[in-house]
Amino acid sequence: MGEELDLLETRDYFPIKLVKTVELPPDRNYVFGAHPHGIMCIRTFCNFSTEANSFSQQFPGLLSKLVSLVGLFCLPIYRDYLLSLGLCPVSCQSLDFILSQPQLGQAMVILIAGAHESLCMIPGEHHLILRNRSFVRLALRHGASVVPVYSFGENDVYRLKTFATHSWQCLCQTTFKNVMGFAPCIFWGRSLFWANSWGLLPFSVPITTVVGRPIQVPSASITDKEIDHYHMLYLRALEQLFGEHKESCGVPPSIHLIIT
Repeated sequence: MGEELDLLETRDYFPIKLVKTVELPPDRNYVFGAHPHGIMCIRTFCNFSTEANSFSQQFPGLLSKLVSLVGLFCLPIYRDYLLSLGLCPVSCQSLDFILSQPQLGQAMVILIAGAHESLCMIPGEHHLILRNRSFVRLALRHGASVVPVYSFGENDVYRLKTFATHSWQCLCQTTFKNVMGFAPCIFWGRSLFWANSWGLLPFSVPITTVVGRPIQVPSASITDKEIDHYHMLYLRALEQLFGEHKESCGVPPSIHLIIT
């Protein structure tokens, strides 16, 4: 009961809202691509690893599974804590195992861009890094539908210190990310006691997570042509999702989604 109240308080602090655009029948498996990465991935955990926004009622029959960095599961005790929350490592073995289960309706939630995208988290901007095509390869292996998911407001919950692309600070961040799997960054929020003072508490900014239309992916031979085709369909669907919902989520019409 206490944990449930804590989750509801976290949801209402921002607040965090989950929006369904279409029905997702549980007679197939899904790969949810969650964007943007953000700093703490607060909305992804709240929406897909808990019932704070009634995921199972909005998407009956689906079993959501949030995946995280493999390195985090190498830490004693913390690994068990993540497993108790229902998370699993974002490894080929884990993903293949879950999507190979006889029970359909598996929904893998993947932060596709990875840690590098967190370095592009600038309030008021919407910049995604989508060079990674491994999620398309995963969907083709299992015939899982790919679903674009975008969270408006995630980039506004913290302020981030950014560095020029070719600066030594940026080089250090990139090198560290390549070695350790996550990108170190300088960020700040508000104080626990004073709203106008800096601290590590995230800003109370509305976050609206919109779950888009699924892209049907057949279980087919994995070729570069097939991967490029469905990757392009995914990019178009993500751009369409952003364009259709940005104004209702407080994003000015002049702002466009940037994908690199």
